[in-house]
Amino acid sequence: MKVLFLSTWFPYPPDNGARIRVSCLIKALSQKHNVFLISLLQDDSHPEDVQHLQDMCTIVSLHKNRWFAPSGIRNILGFFSFRPRHMTSSYDPGIRSAVARAITDLQPDILIASEFIAMDYVSADAHIPIIFEEFEVGWLHRQASYIHNVAKLRWYLTFAKWRTFARHLLNCADLFTCVSCNELELISGCYHPSCPGVIIPNGVDTGRYTPASHVPEQGFLLYNGAPTYGPNLDSVRCFAQDIYPILVKHRPDAILHVTGRIDGLDLRDISICPGIRFTGYIKDMRDILRRSSLLAVPLRQGGGSRLKILEAMAAGVPVVSTSIGAEGLDVVNGRHLLIADSPGDFVNAIVHILNDSALAGEMSDNARRLVEERYSWSIIGKQFTDLVEATASAGKRR
Repeated sequence: MKVLFLSTWFPYPPDNGARIRVSCLIKALSQKHNVFLISLLQDDSHPEDVQHLQDMCTIVSLHKNRWFAPSGIRNILGFFSFRPRHMTSSYDPGIRSAVARAITDLQPDILIASEFIAMDYVSADAHIPIIFEEFEVGWLHRQASYIHNVAKLRWYLTFAKWRTFARHLLNCADLFTCVSCNELELISGCYHPSCPGVIIPNGVDTGRYTPASHVPEQGFLLYNGAPTYGPNLDSVRCFAQDIYPILVKHRPDAILHVTGRIDGLDLRDISICPGIRFTGYIKDMRDILRRSSLLAVPLRQGGGSRLKILEAMAAGVPVVSTSIGAEGLDVVNGRHLLIADSPGDFVNAIVHILNDSALAGEMSDNARRLVEERYSWSIIGKQFTDLVEATASAGKRR
């Protein structure tokens, strides 16, 4: 079977959640089918890295991603479009043409469009089944809980556009996927999709991480989310301003190590905190996970489900997270991780794990079993492949 895969994220290197997901899904599909990739390139993408994808897919074309420019003319025109300004500003008609040509030339059996940006380049007139992969809107709905006054009005206007736009994209699809029950319930209740939805969770390569090699250093806390992503930066700021001033009274040795690039970020209010270290970009997370006493996830924003937590669980690292941070994962508080939402409770959870090695070991063992049973990419990849095959066999819905 020929699968045309349109990706918002160039899947190499697989160093963030979106890239890891796309890479693992393509790898799974390639075990049985011929995958053809059209992908956008990010600022840190390198076209020569296609050599690392040759065993998984055939590259059809690569296109530079146009990032949202708030002051650009496209952004201004976005005020007068039914499409969100972000989508209007970044839209490239050349990519839509490339997709149309690929459908004509390759005659694929099915098309998969990963995330909103990619799905926007798919024509409703395409005469092949279409899967809208990873429809995610939880981040947008959660914004309403922490904005006020004029910003709240602006959110309602933005939300109205996103809902209209999302419904339009869903009408072009034969099926959509999302990462959790929470997302599926939200989509079904608010967007009333005309096509069915299926949960394909995020996962982790359980063979890549070995809990036996976990040798934690005292007080070594980890946050493995790039600060260039807004919700991650907010999490680090929360730790610096609200959590660390309490934590230092109980565990003065505790230091949070934050991975990921920080280029162009204003970190002046965070860098004054003595309890935070920025490591920069780390290509292979396994070494720093081995050294970590626990993963701290004080997330207050965002949606979907957290690959950062699954990675830590696979590596045998105990986890302390907010409810939002653990959202979308089938975890039990006190069994697989500790969940705490106030700064005081978050500190208590951290101290509890740092001071109780038996508890840390028990939770780590439970969490590892969970990811092996539910969140291994080998299992999820097969589920996704079966879904793609069934959708292709069913043919176009309309």
